[in-house]
Amino acid sequence: MAKFALWWVRWNGSDYESRMTVGGRKATPEDFRERGFDRIVVLDGEGRNSRCSGSMYSNGYNDGRELAEWVLSLGIDMPLYITIPFYRPDGKQRDQTRASFSSVPDSYYRGWIDGVLSVNIDNMKGFYWSYESCLQTGSYGGNVSQEFIQGVYDYIHGHGQELMWIPATGNRGVTYLDDPSFCTIQSLVRYFDYIFVQPNYYQNSILNEKYGTVPYTYQKLIEKVEWIDHMPDNVSIEMEVDRSILYDYISRTHMEENFRESLIERCGPRFTRECLIQYTYDAKEIAFHYLKAQKDILGKKYEDLVYYFSVDLRVIDEMEGFSRKFGEEYV
Repeated sequence: MAKFALWWVRWNGSDYESRMTVGGRKATPEDFRERGFDRIVVLDGEGRNSRCSGSMYSNGYNDGRELAEWVLSLGIDMPLYITIPFYRPDGKQRDQTRASFSSVPDSYYRGWIDGVLSVNIDNMKGFYWSYESCLQTGSYGGNVSQEFIQGVYDYIHGHGQELMWIPATGNRGVTYLDDPSFCTIQSLVRYFDYIFVQPNYYQNSILNEKYGTVPYTYQKLIEKVEWIDHMPDNVSIEMEVDRSILYDYISRTHMEENFRESLIERCGPRFTRECLIQYTYDAKEIAFHYLKAQKDILGKKYEDLVYYFSVDLRVIDEMEGFSRKFGEEYV
């Protein structure tokens, strides 16, 4: 049983910095441990917020080593995984991913992996493939070849490391996910030690099915969880929530992050206290549905889960408090 937390970082132009907080202070590894997490995934998104000094093997090696050295300085004393960045800060790919990994010996990605592994991090367990698209190697994707993913997996395993992926399903329903020309999770499942599927229910109120557009209801979330449950044992889900559940964050910024309903639509221009309280409650309820759906389908939580909660660990505290009202533990 493993509980993975996402530790968000970014390159500020001269060094890396942690984005993780507990309210107004920087989060520490102990803050994660105290909340039940026992594994850390260090990532910046899909690569746009990590350093990219060029496109050659040597650039990848130096960039990967620099991030790993900085991660080592954090003192994370639990198993951790480090990102393989897909995009550059300008939004373009860092290197060729259509060719097989083994056929490109001077690949930036090979350099990145070697650079990370050149730093002696005793508790490092593997890498995170940061390109989230579930289209990936399919007819609608075209950015990556299956041979490339297989080559990365074999190369990382050859170094005694694991590979994980958190693919996004977005606002597509099961009729699309069942189509192998659209969704490639099924065909790639053998090349990852862990896959955590993003239901994206928290973010989307509308779902697209092949027969038309429908509301993204709890029953539709159930359908996605059932679809995931028919996968091999290395496939689970991502638990999704963000700072939209924090009243002080919303009342201070008048902004929501990824919650499915716009704060403008809900509360209008006046943002009354009563409306903000209801808004944050509803966001918690939607996030709680991820736990409820697992219980309804499996009778329990998945043994392995990854948690997206933005950059403030108070989000986890709020969800724990909300879940305990129903006799459940969130993490």
